[in-house]
Amino acid sequence: MFRFPPLTPFVKKLLIAIFGAWIAQILLQNWAGVPIVDILALHTGSLGVPTLWQLATHVFAFSTSPQAVFSMLITLVFLWWMLAPFEQRFGQKRTIQLCVASALSAAVLGLIVGALVPNPTPLYGAQALILGAIAAFAWSYRGQGRMSFFGVIDMKPVHIIYLVLALSALMFLTSGDAVHLAADLGAIGGGIGFIEWLRRPPKRRRRPKRRKKQSSFDVVQGGRADEKRWLN
Repeated sequence: MFRFPPLTPFVKKLLIAIFGAWIAQILLQNWAGVPIVDILALHTGSLGVPTLWQLATHVFAFSTSPQAVFSMLITLVFLWWMLAPFEQRFGQKRTIQLCVASALSAAVLGLIVGALVPNPTPLYGAQALILGAIAAFAWSYRGQGRMSFFGVIDMKPVHIIYLVLALSALMFLTSGDAVHLAADLGAIGGGIGFIEWLRRPPKRRRRPKRRKKQSSFDVVQGGRADEKRWLN
């Protein structure tokens, strides 16, 4: 029987932050006339000073249209489903690092593709966090039995990643949006890369080289010019 995972501390704070940011954007965008979504979203077609903060804020930028209500609900539920088990297993610090790695990898790959295609679309939404969490959690169980996808489908962990990749490819076929496809691939790659980074072997500390003991004897010239005497 499917059950929601426990609401872990960081995930709880993240959900509150995302929902609060969305409400603030609705008030500013729809009622105050401030183009806040345009300020927070990552514009992949141009690089500039705003890009510096948009690398971090694009995952907190959301549509403020009426259709966004249901989309926001799905986003919050998926983040709860995917990130809470990860935080249970790896802790709050690693979960924060995973979110940063997923957001940045999605943004960087989106910027690269955005510079190559005509009329690139801006990036916004928490999809990078969701995909990165799915990929990281599934990859962490790679080769360790089977997993239940949403408590419904029983499959190998690596097959969950294949399914997410297939869904991203399907969305690209329906929209033709190469920037969002690149961002999805970047987020998935960021999640997998983060797990591989955690699994790296610890660095061995180099032992300091032993210094050769210097002799306590010195050469003192004495006697004949060609004779050496060793004194303690």
